[in-house]
Amino acid sequence: MISRVHTLFISFDGLTDPLGQSQILPYLIGISRDYAITIISCEKKERYLKDSESIAKLLQAHDINWDSIYFEEQSGLKSKFGYIQQLKQKAEKIIRLKSVQLIHCRSYPASLIGLHFKKKFSIPFLFDMRGFWADERMEGAIWRKSNWMHQLLYRYFKFKERQFFQESAHVVSLTSSGKNFSLKHFNLEEDKITIIPCCVDLKKFTPRNQLNFKTQLGYNSEDKLLLYIGSIGTWYLTEELVKCFSVWHNQDKHFKLLIITRDIHAAGNLLSNLPESLSKSIQIISANHNEIPDYLSIAAASLFFIKNSFSKTASSPTKMAESWAVNIPIITNSGIGDNDIYFEKNLGGALIKGLNEESYLKAYHEFKNLPASNYRNIAETNFDKDEAIKRYLIIYNQILKPKK
Repeated sequence: MISRVHTLFISFDGLTDPLGQSQILPYLIGISRDYAITIISCEKKERYLKDSESIAKLLQAHDINWDSIYFEEQSGLKSKFGYIQQLKQKAEKIIRLKSVQLIHCRSYPASLIGLHFKKKFSIPFLFDMRGFWADERMEGAIWRKSNWMHQLLYRYFKFKERQFFQESAHVVSLTSSGKNFSLKHFNLEEDKITIIPCCVDLKKFTPRNQLNFKTQLGYNSEDKLLLYIGSIGTWYLTEELVKCFSVWHNQDKHFKLLIITRDIHAAGNLLSNLPESLSKSIQIISANHNEIPDYLSIAAASLFFIKNSFSKTASSPTKMAESWAVNIPIITNSGIGDNDIYFEKNLGGALIKGLNEESYLKAYHEFKNLPASNYRNIAETNFDKDEAIKRYLIIYNQILKPKK
């Protein structure tokens, strides 16, 4: 048996998070066929206690090692840097024990650790940027310009950002827009950055007949279900989403809105001031990630709006790939990541230019007149998880080929 090169994957997103299950695990399982992988992640305690056993079994079946720390999103600055220190300590033990040859860093905080060990042990690290993280936090009001500490953090991570681009062995960008900006701004060679958008497992996300499931949820065959999946607030413009639905519902009472979120309380507050006639047409539920294909299969369209800003040029919404994979159209706003490119090349649904009633009404008529289309083909061409794994393996091979 050929000994595999050991690699370390570091993530502040948890494997027990929905994001971890859709955008971390599938790729690492694919990469593990060629490389020995150890994962260190940050886990929310409640989710970890609920789902860690099943995920640990899955990883064990693919010979992937997993270590983690508990992480609280609402913790203070001191705790946040404490988490980095905890991960750094775990990483050093693993590096020394397994002779790690590559550190794969998901986003900016993890890349602080990758940069540290590049300087300490000359281990190359892969900067999997996932977007312009510091700008996302400032533009999303997670950090506030009026707070001097947040301003200091922003400047610190923008300083480190340049080091991540310059010192990393390779960079992964979610979008061509993010890549083009980075190449120019950080004076990089074209082949230093690979584009890998948020992809989908096309074997799990498939079109299916779920008429009985639709009935069980209280809908009839004539209802046209608009589906929103994800968080409430911050980057997702859920108030605008409800306003858009209101315009569509006024045009056709068969339109209903189903919101799937873990933020049940926040979603309830969002709908609390709506007229009863409208709120009766909106349902809020929570669901596991493995149930999402069933819900998408009963939808007429996937609906979401994202705050348009500089940092979102590097964003790739997971729900976009998943919706098209299940062969349903998307209603969303322009200017996010490479959305406009995908909609221009493919008639993927209705792309809204302005967030106002006039634009919502225009989108309604566009949606009504959409020709029959194979939306799944968009996912197969652009967002296939297996193609993403191939690209990651090319990167790993390029970095580690001399060592192999």
